[in-house]
Amino acid sequence: MAVTFYFARHGETQFNVENRIQGWCDSPLTDAGICDARRLGRGLADVAFAGAYASDRSRAQRTLALALEAREDARRSLPELSAAGVSVPACCDERLREWCFGDLEGESSQRLRDRLFDLFGDHLSREEQNRRLNEIADYLHATDPTGRAEDFAAITARLDSFLDDCARAVEVRGGGNVLVVSHALLIRTLIFQYDRGCVAMPSNIGNASITKVRWEDGAITLEEAGATGHLDRAV
Repeated sequence: MAVTFYFARHGETQFNVENRIQGWCDSPLTDAGICDARRLGRGLADVAFAGAYASDRSRAQRTLALALEAREDARRSLPELSAAGVSVPACCDERLREWCFGDLEGESSQRLRDRLFDLFGDHLSREEQNRRLNEIADYLHATDPTGRAEDFAAITARLDSFLDDCARAVEVRGGGNVLVVSHALLIRTLIFQYDRGCVAMPSNIGNASITKVRWEDGAITLEEAGATGHLDRAV
């Protein structure tokens, strides 16, 4: 049985607005972020989900809660969907966390740009950074004095572990769709892992955007990256 994962980035946060580095640290959703989450849910009202997961960071958990609430409200208002049931079981999983930035956590984004300049000797475009994602993770790990930042192998290992465990559990129940609320760089890692040719575009993983991957018999295929059409439908 196939399982399709809908990976959504959380709604806009205070640190996003302040251009501060937000990995394992956290900040609350802004008013716009709350709106993002609700539009996410309404935009997915016509999608049946077998389950839903969020990172254990509060910004992801709140985004998921708001999205599911808005989705349920939207489904109740649609006669063709209301009889199909609206409730989706949800839980959190620490394997869905963003990258940890070690000593850069909570700092200005300029500090990260400075460290990447040290690595590359130039200010690379966002698209080129996306293509060299593994190098960036390994460098941040190597230069982190706190020892908390993970190397790329550790990040991909936890992501792959989640995908396999979750997909096999859903497969036993007959397959279906799973909503996952996570973070920009973890979602970019997903694209890097499973369709490296698409890793540069879109250059940014927008808040409440959807990246879709299909799992079948252990094989994973990228179907969509950073899509926002569902948000237009939710206005």
